[in-house]
Amino acid sequence: MPKSNKTSLSQKYNAFLQKDFNIVKNWKYYFAVPVVIILAAIIVFACIGFNLGIDFTGGTIVKVNFGTDITSSQYTHYKATIEDVVKDNGIVNYSLQREGDTSNASISIKFQDIKNYNEEQMAEVITSIKEEITKKINPSNELSNFEVEDSQRIGASASSALLKNALLAVSIATVLMLIYIAIRFEFASGISAIIALLHDVLIMCAMVIICRIQINSSFIAALITIIGYSINNTIVIFDRIRENLRKEEYRKSTNAALFETSLKETLTRTIFTSITTILSILLLAVIGVSSIREFLIPILIGLVAGTYSSIFVSGSIWTFIYKRSKDKKLQKKIEEEKNANKNKVGNPEEKIVV
Repeated sequence: MPKSNKTSLSQKYNAFLQKDFNIVKNWKYYFAVPVVIILAAIIVFACIGFNLGIDFTGGTIVKVNFGTDITSSQYTHYKATIEDVVKDNGIVNYSLQREGDTSNASISIKFQDIKNYNEEQMAEVITSIKEEITKKINPSNELSNFEVEDSQRIGASASSALLKNALLAVSIATVLMLIYIAIRFEFASGISAIIALLHDVLIMCAMVIICRIQINSSFIAALITIIGYSINNTIVIFDRIRENLRKEEYRKSTNAALFETSLKETLTRTIFTSITTILSILLLAVIGVSSIREFLIPILIGLVAGTYSSIFVSGSIWTFIYKRSKDKKLQKKIEEEKNANKNKVGNPEEKIVV
């Protein structure tokens, strides 16, 4: 009985692959989805702006040293206490991270400056936070080695260098990938893959804006990770297109039909690879700590966007660019043949003497 069920599912999937997807024909509908998301992000950005983290706005780091190992229950209690203190002092954007597992256990607190507060006002807030943490966690000096370290101020000036280096890394990676794909496959495939990659980056940034995910150094790392990973599915499809172009039965096919055939032949690999990766990232995002979640959620968005672009975006772009490229080559060939015939007729040496 289980065998017949497997056969039935396999037959249904094979029947699904035999259908005409008409992705290139209906390209307007598939392109409408990312356009709507990007427009929504532009509206949100115009109204609210980015949710910038401490790496880009500047802020403060306060480290609470317990001087001893703390259990999970103690950490949960101390964390809740510190969060209450931070919130009571007007801090909105903050993060807590446990550091150390032995006798030097500590909790690091990062928080942004309160809007419109000057340095003097922030100094008062920081002092109040440190005093209240000490008073609530170690009121009777039970923890002999307990200490709230001097606060460390982070300037926003470092953000410009971080952003500049990130953009430089993205630009260099994009150019190198374009060169590689153009040499390994063809120029039309290279341009299509880079446009699809740009789609993934834009959707990732758009969803981060819409969902108000904090933009910090983790986001930059996630962005670079997606650029390296997202190109894979698109390359697999273009590799199959290149193989099919060499086959006699596909040489007279339309560009759209060639892409659809190549997509169907690689669809199983694309779907299974994407689902496996997405489920792994999703699991880590659900059970992981907040600092890991800030890195994984943008990657999750990028993975979904990359799968979408490789199936619904890259083929339509390739079909259009490849058609234009073929038309130009054909036109050039016709012109060359016309010129050759004209020169042949006009050359006296070619005339037959009776």
